[in-house]
Amino acid sequence: MKQSKIRFWIPVIGGVLLVLAGVIILLNNFNVISLSWEWIIGPMFAVGGLVFLLVFILNTNEWWALIPGFVLVGLGLIIFMGQNFQTASEQWGGAIFLGMIGLAFAAIYLTHPENWWAVIPGGVLLTLAGTTLIEENTALSGGIFFLGLALTFGLLYILPKPSGKLTWALYPAAILLVVGVLAFLGATDLSGYILPAILLVIGGIVLFRATRK
Repeated sequence: MKQSKIRFWIPVIGGVLLVLAGVIILLNNFNVISLSWEWIIGPMFAVGGLVFLLVFILNTNEWWALIPGFVLVGLGLIIFMGQNFQTASEQWGGAIFLGMIGLAFAAIYLTHPENWWAVIPGGVLLTLAGTTLIEENTALSGGIFFLGLALTFGLLYILPKPSGKLTWALYPAAILLVVGVLAFLGATDLSGYILPAILLVIGGIVLFRATRK
């Protein structure tokens, strides 16, 4: 039933879009309307992405359609912003592009938990999207990047999966968490106080346990 719906609606939608495009171009050629291609290229990409998303909506087994769907919608938005809101496009363009791809992988996992692998590229891309919005601060952006990766592997362990929990995900999560915390502390003025405090606490615990024995 779902396949028959796709076979019916995709040609219908494609035909309607082609007819509309033909009518608009014809009206432009007869000077009935003034067509600015700079304004419509972005929306055309977005409409193409919506078609792929419709493929998924009609048949959720076609999860692959989420990737080109989100990518084309993101590209359409970036192109439209670049033509009309250049400053915002320069600031948000990279985050939008990476974020839309990351959301595509997140949607793949949410609709098909058996594809647990999608959590990894989704988390990495969403983390990269976040770091592009940070002002140039290598230590700070590096810390957030590693913390984002640690969160990704932590979610990979916590989130439900048909195969059960993936214990191995805890190891990269722990390593990335330590690296992220160290990088984050290196970007702040607190690192000179926090590290000695941690050493004092650990040393105190070791001495306390030794004296009790």
